[in-house]
Amino acid sequence: MKPSSSLSNDQKLKICHHKVANPSIKQSALANWAMQEFKLSKVPTQGTISNILAKHQQYESMDSTELTSKRQRAVKHPELNNVLANRVLQCQARRVTLSGDLIKEKARQFARQLELGERTPEFSNGWLAKFNIRHGFKAQKSYGESGSVDLDTIDRNMPTIKEKLQSYSLQDIYNMDET
Repeated sequence: MKPSSSLSNDQKLKICHHKVANPSIKQSALANWAMQEFKLSKVPTQGTISNILAKHQQYESMDSTELTSKRQRAVKHPELNNVLANRVLQCQARRVTLSGDLIKEKARQFARQLELGERTPEFSNGWLAKFNIRHGFKAQKSYGESGSVDLDTIDRNMPTIKEKLQSYSLQDIYNMDET
């Protein structure tokens, strides 16, 4: 395995934990420990160790996805990010499969509602991949048209459908789909 020169957030957290377990250890010794422990190509500088220790609480509050990354990048549109992530989670809870294109379209809708204007992201496939990684969403295969559901249309029309079905007995109601 090739030695690494940069630390993941998880490794930085382990450095913080090693310092807590060994409170009298000097930063230079901690840097040497990190180089050996993580098979780094060079010893982290004292400034790097100092910065890592200063951000201890930040590393403690990270989820598993954030801990595996090496960089912390601020989300450019946190409100859009949160609204969209919540929508995806709601769909998952309802066992509705969302295609990448559907997630991107919903993101465009939310961006218009939030009036991001010129600051609106491109919503490219790369953006979608990073969004999914950030939230730990996995792509799932779906067959047929099950992944092409527009939830807003369903929510809007379900009361009307239920009302129309009231005039029929249950034995006369069928679920029809293309074959």
